[in-house]
Amino acid sequence: MQEHLKIKKIEALKHILNKVLPIEENDWVAIKPHLSLHNLEENEQLLCPPDVCNFIAFIKSGSVRSYYVDDKLNETNLLLKSENEFITDYESFISQESSTLWIQAIEKTEIILLDKVGLQTLYDTSFYWNKFGRIISEQIFLNSKRRTEQMLFLTPKERYLLLLKTQPHFFQKYALKHIASYLGITPQSLSRIRNQISNH
Repeated sequence: MQEHLKIKKIEALKHILNKVLPIEENDWVAIKPHLSLHNLEENEQLLCPPDVCNFIAFIKSGSVRSYYVDDKLNETNLLLKSENEFITDYESFISQESSTLWIQAIEKTEIILLDKVGLQTLYDTSFYWNKFGRIISEQIFLNSKRRTEQMLFLTPKERYLLLLKTQPHFFQKYALKHIASYLGITPQSLSRIRNQISNH
């Protein structure tokens, strides 16, 4: 029964993949041996430097963050991800060098892991997975470029308003301390910005 439930949960990944690139049954059959289902407790680490990132994690339920820790142990969120999204340290995944990112469950979370060796096998044997990998790479590059530009060229208030416009669900899903860190500001600064806007 448990094995049946596990298979059913992994099948839910098909829905996420179809949104990226419509998948045929034979391509789905090819990936299944390389997938594993895992449960994370709140605040449990999925990746800790200097480990190498050997996975892409698809989030079945819950939410996850990736973040940097500086020399003074200050944390800065790079990504906040939840249901039907994926997370990895792509630089470490590609280079197979030590990760500089921590990945942590924000709440109880269920993830489906695709391992690096399995994905490489799929790249070598499947046109679909080769194309899928290219699309994901392009998405990561574009998101990373946009994020860098926002941090460099927008004020904290502009970053907040853009997030409110483009990702309104963030404010229902994540604690304000995590949103503040994602915006590169303190929780106090975020509170001031929110007050300024609500008073106008």
